[in-house]
Amino acid sequence: MADDNPRPSKRLKREFSPDVLPAFSSQSTLTTPPSSDPSLPTTPALKPLPLQILLLSLPTLLALPPNHANYAQSLVLSSHALRQCLSLPALSPEIECRAWCGLAEIGMRVIGGGFSEDERYPWARDVEAEVDRAMSKATIIAQKHPSLRSLRVHLSLLQVQLSQWQDKTKFARTQIRNLISSLRPMDSPSVVYSAHLAAISLYAAPKSVSASSSSSTAHSSPFTNGLQDVQAALSAVQDMEAFSLEHGHTRITLLAQVLRLRIAVAASMWQDVASAIAKVESALGLSYDPPTTPKPRQTEAATPATAKEASFVFFESPFEAAMAVHALIMTVNYFTHMGSAAETAPRLSHLHALLDSCVLEKFADGTVEVKFADGPPLVMQVTHPRLLFLLGFLVSSVAKRDVLGRKPRRKVFAAEGLSAWDREIAQAIVLPLCASKLDFEEIEQRLVRVKGDLLCELIAVSIMRSEFDVAEQNLNILISHTRTYSIFPIFAARIALHQAHLAHALNQTTRALSCYRIAAHLAAQDKFVRLSAQAGEVIMLMGLESGKENDAEPETHGVVDRKGAMNTARACSAAGGALEAVGQVVEALVSSETLRSKEHLKHSLELATRAQDNYLRAVLVALVAAHYFHTAWDYAYKMLLTCEQLAAGLGAPASKNSVTQTPTAVGNARLGLWVGQKFLELYKRAGKDERVQKQIVANQRLEEAVIALAARGDIGRAGKTADG
Repeated sequence: MADDNPRPSKRLKREFSPDVLPAFSSQSTLTTPPSSDPSLPTTPALKPLPLQILLLSLPTLLALPPNHANYAQSLVLSSHALRQCLSLPALSPEIECRAWCGLAEIGMRVIGGGFSEDERYPWARDVEAEVDRAMSKATIIAQKHPSLRSLRVHLSLLQVQLSQWQDKTKFARTQIRNLISSLRPMDSPSVVYSAHLAAISLYAAPKSVSASSSSSTAHSSPFTNGLQDVQAALSAVQDMEAFSLEHGHTRITLLAQVLRLRIAVAASMWQDVASAIAKVESALGLSYDPPTTPKPRQTEAATPATAKEASFVFFESPFEAAMAVHALIMTVNYFTHMGSAAETAPRLSHLHALLDSCVLEKFADGTVEVKFADGPPLVMQVTHPRLLFLLGFLVSSVAKRDVLGRKPRRKVFAAEGLSAWDREIAQAIVLPLCASKLDFEEIEQRLVRVKGDLLCELIAVSIMRSEFDVAEQNLNILISHTRTYSIFPIFAARIALHQAHLAHALNQTTRALSCYRIAAHLAAQDKFVRLSAQAGEVIMLMGLESGKENDAEPETHGVVDRKGAMNTARACSAAGGALEAVGQVVEALVSSETLRSKEHLKHSLELATRAQDNYLRAVLVALVAAHYFHTAWDYAYKMLLTCEQLAAGLGAPASKNSVTQTPTAVGNARLGLWVGQKFLELYKRAGKDERVQKQIVANQRLEEAVIALAARGDIGRAGKTADG
C-alpha cells in the first residue's frame, strides 16, 4: 500500500574541497561554495594564478579607450602593476621582457596624452626617463633570447616614435632604415608590414612633431619639408608593395596603392594622381562610365536610381570597404580640382551609395585587420568612420559646383553637413583600446576643421547667390568657431578671402582690396587661396580703372601692374582646374589684342562648362557678349539670353511663393541690370518698341535692387569705419 504521506528524505551533506576554500569569503552573502553532490557535474579546481602573470595581465584588463573618464587612472594602475611585477624576484626572461615592454608602452601613452607636462598629474613626472630605461632593459633581454625577436622589433618601433616626438627626426629615420634592413625571412608578415608602415608615416609627417605640441600645429598638412620627403615616402610605399607582390598579399598591395594615391594628392603631384587612381580602381574592381547627354532611356522595371545603384560595387570585407571609401573621397576631390564634372559624378554617386549602405559600420571603431596564412593579423587604424561620414557631406558640397536654382545641391550638402555635425558631436566617439589620447585629440581637431570647411562652403554659396545676410551671419559663426577651438590661424586666410569677396560684391572697394591683400599675405603656404586673392585684387583694380566701380578716391586704389597681373594669370593657369579658368580670364582682361582676348575667354568658358561652374560661366558669357556686341548682334543676343538666365538663377528663392522685392529675388542684380541695359540698346537698334517698353520696366526693378544693394553696402562701410 502506497504511503500517502512519505517522510522527507535526509539532506545531503555537502563537502568542501580544501583547494577551493581560499577562493570564497566566509563573510560573503552573494557567493555560494560549489556542491560536491556526485549527481551534479564536477568542475575542475582552479589553480591559483602566479602573481607575476596576474600583474603582467592587469594592464590588458584595465585598458580603456582614451576618451573614457577613467583613462588616466587606468594608466596609473597599469604602470604600478608592471612595476610591482618587475620588483618580484626570479622572473623568467620572457615575463621580464614583456613587463619592461609593457611599461614602455604605458609610458608612451602617458607622453602622447600630455600627462607628463601637466602639473595636475604629478605621477607622470620623469616618465620619459622611465621609458628610455624600460626600452633599454627590454632590448637587452630580447637580444639575448631569439624567441623574443618580435618584441625586439616592437621596441624598435617604439623607439622610433619616441625619437620623432623628441624632434630627433634624422635619428628616427636612421633607426627605421636599420630596422627594415635587419628584418629576416622568419619574421611574420605583420611585423614586416608594421615596420614599412612606420617608415611611411615617419616620412609623411612634418619634421617638428611632438606629443606635447598643440593640435593646431602638430597635425599640420604632410610633406612640409619638400620634395625629398615625398620621394622617400613613395620609395617606402614601393618597397612595401614589392614585398606584398612577392608573397602574394593582395590586400597589402591594395593598401600600398591607396597610400601612393594619398601621398600624390597631399603633395599636389597631379601628374601622378591619374595613374594612381587607375591602379586603385583596378584593384578594387571599379569602373565608371561618364554620364552621357542625352541620357539613355530607362526600362519600366528599373528606375534611374535603382539601375545606377545596381551597377555599383559593394564590399563585404571591412578592409576593402575602408579602402574603397578613402579612394572615392580622394578621386572625387581630384576630378573636382581638375574641373571634370563628368568624371566626378559617377564616383560621387558610388560614394553616396556606399555611405547609405552603412558601410562605415563595418569598421565602427576605426580599425581594420589583414589576416595572413602564417602569423598574427595586421591591425591598422584608418580614418575614423565619424570623420568619413562628415567628409561625405563636405566632399559632396565641394564637388557640386553649380549654385543655380532654388535649392542648389552645394548649399544643401553644406547645410545638411552642419546639421549632421551638431548631431554627431554630441555623441561619444567609439575608439579601440589601442588608440591613444593623441589619436583622440587628432580626431576631434579634424572634426572641428570639417565644420569650418562646411561653413566656408556655405559662405561661398551665399555670396555667389547674393544672400549677403546669410553670408555675414555664417562668417561670424566661422570666426567664433575658429577662435573657440584655437584654429583661427588655419582659417585666417580663407576668412579674409571671404570678407574680400563679400565686400567686392557689396561695392565696398577699399575694404575689398585690403582683404584681398591680407588674404594673399596670410596664405603664404596655401597656393589656392593666395592665387585666388591675387586674381581678385587684379580684377577689381582693372574694374576700377575702367571707371565701373568707385567708392573712394582713385589714388587710394593703386594701379594695375600689368607685368604682375600677367604673372598671376600664368600662375593660375598653371595650377589647373578652377584657377586655370580664372587665369584665362585675367589674361583676357590684361591682353591688348582682341583676338587673343577672345581665345582666352573661349578657353575659360570651355573649362567652366566642363566643371559645371555656372557662376563663373555667367561672367564669361557676359564678357564674350561684350566682345561681340558691336560686331555680331545675333551672336551677342544669344549670349545675353544665356547670361540673363544664369543671372536670374543666382539667388532664386527656395519656392515660387517666396519671391520678395529684395535683391535676392532677382538673382545677381548687377549682372542682371547690365544684361538688361544691353538688351534695351539692342531693342532700340532693331526698332522693337514693345520690347523696349517691357525691358524698361524690367530694368527699373533691377535698378531698385541695385540701389538697395548699394545702400546696404554704404551701411556696412559706415559700420566698419565706426568700428575701426
